Formats: sequence, structure tokens, C-alpha cells
Amino acid sequence: MEQQLLSTYQHIYNLSNQMIALAQSQQWDALIELEMTYLCAVEKTSNFVAANGSSAVLQEILHHKLQRILDNEAELRRLLQLRMDELKVLIGQSTQQNVVNNTYCQFYDQALLLGEPQSR
Repeated sequence: MEQQLLSTYQHIYNLSNQMIALAQSQQWDALIELEMTYLCAVEKTSNFVAANGSSAVLQEILHHKLQRILDNEAELRRLLQLRMDELKVLIGQSTQQNVVNNTYCQFYDQALLLGEPQSR
């Protein structure tokens, strides 16, 4: 029983390492898919831990693994925040480009209405 619990924590830790690798390589779709597997593993573990007691030695080992998992989650949040910041910049640039394009089109259309030939 204790070995199974330890194995489950190791599996969660391995998944969190894979998620960080995916975020670092900007494989966002794969990261989202793996996140569902990760969340299911965490949920199963929480149910398993609640149903079973564990020795002090095992609790110490699990505490260490859990700390490593939490460290990975903090790193993943940092990487995701960087990605969100990048997306905000891209959205801002796209919005500015749309404003410029719309303004240019308005001036072009007004020039056509006034009979001024314009080259596009």
C-alpha cells in the first residue's frame, strides 16, 4: 500500500516535469492535454491518501516529493505567466494594427469620395 502511494506521488512528479518541459518548448496544446492527466492523477492521489494512513517515514518521503511537485507548479505558473504576457503584447499589436488599417481605409474611402485618385 505504501509503495503504491509513493509510486503515485512519483507519477505526479514525473507529469509535472513533463508539463514544465512542454511549457519551456512552447508546446501549449500538448501541455493542456497533459494537464488533464495530471489533474486526474492528483485527484486520485488525494482520495487514496484520505482513505489510508501512513507511517512517519513515508509521510516524510511524501512531504519531500510533494514539495518538489509544488516547486514544479510554481515554475509552471511562472512560465505560463510569461506566455500570457507575450500574448497580451501580440493582442495589443494586433489591435493597434487594426486601428491603423481602419483609419487608413477611412482616409482612402474619403479621398475616393472627394474624387482624389489614390494608389493603394
